[in-house]
Amino acid sequence: MDNTKKVFREIKADAMLTSSSDLRRYLTGFPSSFGFVYTDFQESIFFTDPRYAEGARNALKNEFISVEIAKSEESVLEYIKSKKVKRLAVPMERLTVPEAQLLKKFRFKLADSMPAFTEAMAVKTEEELALIRRACEIAEAAYADFLGYLKEGMTESEAAGYLEFAMRKKGAEDRSFETIVAFGKNTSVPHHSPDETKLKKGMPVLADFGCKSGGYCSDMTRTVLFGKSEDGEFEEVYGEVLAAHRNALEGIREGMHGREADALARDLLKKKGLDKFFTHSLGHGIGINIHEFPRLSASSDDILKNGMVFSVEPGVYFEGKFGIRIEDSVYLKDGVAASFMKTDKKLIVI
Repeated sequence: MDNTKKVFREIKADAMLTSSSDLRRYLTGFPSSFGFVYTDFQESIFFTDPRYAEGARNALKNEFISVEIAKSEESVLEYIKSKKVKRLAVPMERLTVPEAQLLKKFRFKLADSMPAFTEAMAVKTEEELALIRRACEIAEAAYADFLGYLKEGMTESEAAGYLEFAMRKKGAEDRSFETIVAFGKNTSVPHHSPDETKLKKGMPVLADFGCKSGGYCSDMTRTVLFGKSEDGEFEEVYGEVLAAHRNALEGIREGMHGREADALARDLLKKKGLDKFFTHSLGHGIGINIHEFPRLSASSDDILKNGMVFSVEPGVYFEGKFGIRIEDSVYLKDGVAASFMKTDKKLIVI
């Protein structure tokens, strides 16, 4: 897929230069820690160093983009200057101070390519959806193994390590983000960092995780009980969170604002007096990056469109007691939301 043209045609500039690793991956499909993608009306070139040159040429053979070795960023800018480029588009918010100073030295008139990237990356192609679907399948398969691995006395760090190993074993190229596994009262911290807390009977277990396939992310969260709770409160609250999750999935439509999608879950929790414990947004866009456009929050004016991929993840958190979050990776197709996830979300008691 030629994403260079998809982005460049939305920018009023003579050429476009991109150095951020995630944006390079989006444009080329090739992962690297160094490089520049140059695009104008006639050509696209991936400038990189000898560490990646052979691999890039093999991966991009017969593609829309050529591969050249760049000695430095300055040598790339000299090439662009030789093309008589006057107005150059770059992702402004990603520029470092040294990069901005170097561009100033070459006296290019600058345009911002970031809005075009944001818009283009938000709506996925069928090829991109297939990669995300595969990443979701891997995550779900690893989760099934994870449930069978949980045992009394193991630590959160051990459990998180196993989950990451299981995703790798099943074909993941990387994690989408740092895996979250929380036991007991640690589940009340939405982004808890796994530590040496040991699993005991009666504890809730929250796992928030995902992996990459072909450069694209998955994201899911499940909360289970390791033995029944003493008073049944956890089970009752879980039912309300699941109802909010399902209401959002069933109600999200193309053309909605992000805030309207968020309200589908938040308003249902409010009826039960639980909205004040729902301390984050309903969801975020998913793609090359784990957080992309659109935002599904109480203040979001982002408009949902077919082809967008995002999370649906209502949660409630009682400080020092327990937390519950249920999350799927979701996409909009034919005007309605469809989940990539197939696992049953009814409460599991191990």
